[in-house]
Amino acid sequence: MSMLLSLPVIWVALGSAVVALVAFVLAIVAMSRASGWKRRYLKAFANTDATVEEVVVASKNQAELAARTVQEMVLRVEQLESRQQHNFDKLGMVRFNPFGDTGADLSFSLAVLNDMDDGWVMTSLWGRDEVRVYAKPVEAKESRYTLSQEEKQAIDMAHSSRQRSRGEASRDRARDK
Repeated sequence: MSMLLSLPVIWVALGSAVVALVAFVLAIVAMSRASGWKRRYLKAFANTDATVEEVVVASKNQAELAARTVQEMVLRVEQLESRQQHNFDKLGMVRFNPFGDTGADLSFSLAVLNDMDDGWVMTSLWGRDEVRVYAKPVEAKESRYTLSQEEKQAIDMAHSSRQRSRGEASRDRARDK
């Protein structure tokens, strides 16, 4: 009878040993994970005496401030883009010789337009005895005054041009090399 009683005790002892071993393995895994969290915690809170709650609130406040700043920047960019349409940044110039006897292209027509193709065209006619300068308003690539062929050509050049930023110009030069 003692043999029968000892058999279940062995099984109970073996079962207890297996449970203890599993608990030991789980404890090691939990300790390693806690160590990782501890490293991240110390890194996040280095050189501060703040609590977790204080750091979370400060981070939330910083995120809200960043979101407000981004929204303000979006509004400012929209305002700048709206104003940009009225800037005169499209230029076109044609040099020509209006008089056959002078032999030089010292006369010119210069068109200055904005994004809506409004602006002005200025023409300078150079002669041996005098220089004449004319300016005509331009609205949607047209003028209420009669335009010369050179003025029309300068307006067309301005319409299809746009001043490039320094970055665009340097990229184009680098690409052309």
